[in-house]
Amino acid sequence: MNRHFPVILWAFANLALFGCVPAPVPDYDMREAQPGGGMTAGRLSERTYIVPGQNLDNAQKLDYWTGFSLFRDPWVIAPSSTTDRDGLGPLFNTRSCISCHTAGGRGDVAIEGISKPSALVLRLGPEKDSAPLTEPNYGGQLQSRAIALAHSNMAAPLQPEGKLSLSYLEVARYQIDGVDYPLMQPQYQLVDLAYGELAEGIGLSPRLAPVIYGLGLLDAISDVDLLAQEDAQDSNEDGISGRYNRVPDAATGELALGRLGLKAKHPNLKQQIAAAFRDDIGITNTLFPNEACTEYQQDCRKLAESGGHESVEIPDKLLNLVLNFSAFMAVPPARNTQSEAFLKGRQSFYQSGCASCHTPSYRTDPGYPVTALAGQTIWPYTDLALHDMGALLADGVREHSATGTEWRTPPLWGIGLRSQYGQQQAYLHDGRATSLVEAILWHGGEAERSKQRFIALRTDERQALIRFLNSI
Repeated sequence: MNRHFPVILWAFANLALFGCVPAPVPDYDMREAQPGGGMTAGRLSERTYIVPGQNLDNAQKLDYWTGFSLFRDPWVIAPSSTTDRDGLGPLFNTRSCISCHTAGGRGDVAIEGISKPSALVLRLGPEKDSAPLTEPNYGGQLQSRAIALAHSNMAAPLQPEGKLSLSYLEVARYQIDGVDYPLMQPQYQLVDLAYGELAEGIGLSPRLAPVIYGLGLLDAISDVDLLAQEDAQDSNEDGISGRYNRVPDAATGELALGRLGLKAKHPNLKQQIAAAFRDDIGITNTLFPNEACTEYQQDCRKLAESGGHESVEIPDKLLNLVLNFSAFMAVPPARNTQSEAFLKGRQSFYQSGCASCHTPSYRTDPGYPVTALAGQTIWPYTDLALHDMGALLADGVREHSATGTEWRTPPLWGIGLRSQYGQQQAYLHDGRATSLVEAILWHGGEAERSKQRFIALRTDERQALIRFLNSI
């Protein structure tokens, strides 16, 4: 039976819920129109996020466009005459980066029914302490594709690991400004599993590929500035207890501050890119030199050993070009930032408490080794911290120190351009929300108070807040 929630309980005027004093609204800063600082795009593209930042010199622009070719072009099966682009698989989800990050933005959500998704990654992880840290038969991620080859010692071609069956269940309903907003929760089930059932206690964590612009700037924020925001015990009693994931640095083996990925599982941009190459395309590299074949998948191991590469499949020289492409991609400029609607929505954004997690601004580390990214005043609207987002958004899967209800705060810069670029309106970690209003209505846990403040706004204030989000 579906559960339905009322439009608004106007008893939310209760001061215990909203707090007695509205959040302070800082004066408008002209730099907000250039959210990436010197790495903001010189002009707004009509169709793509793939634009280099203005701060780049000629050599960096060359690296950017060379890295883009590696980001764009598909990888092929090894051995091949195209040695710089071979090594696909043996198990994989997609053949190229751009197939998931369409035009540098988000990919498309999986279709309802049975499919082999590309942009929606299906992570596997423990739901409880007694479960194995890694699924023994499938590893850390389901791979829905396999190279169409059979080793001489194999009885048949390698089988993909499985497929996704997707349906939706209405779990809540709101009516805001005369519009119905049913919250349709995705129901994920794995089917056609080729290597047996999942181990007991292993859960599924679907994650839609995020936008990639501005990642270099997020990488350049200092740990000191991030940790200054950490309040795991909610010592200021504002209902927000953001904390940072502590994750292994693949280069050093030491624990580091997680900042990238939907559960902040990576400490830096290079590791995030290297992990995506290995886990999504099956391309080994110096940070992740082993194929994602489990001990149980012997045919996968045989094909991996016959690939013809003496070491890794993408050397650091090429991996660093993809890194530069991602790090140097410009942040889109904000729009209409001095309009009355923008300024009114900006006020509602702060007074609703959105800025408690979506930290508006930073100055990147002046000592960051890439000078084009160093010392920039930026406006990403994220604290990069983990927050408990409530039961409706929970995946139940732990990842390092992130619990099954926690997600990293996503950046909001450029969020309003998806419709302009003809992309799906897909928000939140798995793309379940089809509008910004719906995305806000999914918020729970630490964000419950801010959601209720949003609901309680006057119609004109609420519409202004959405216009603000569409402009930043």
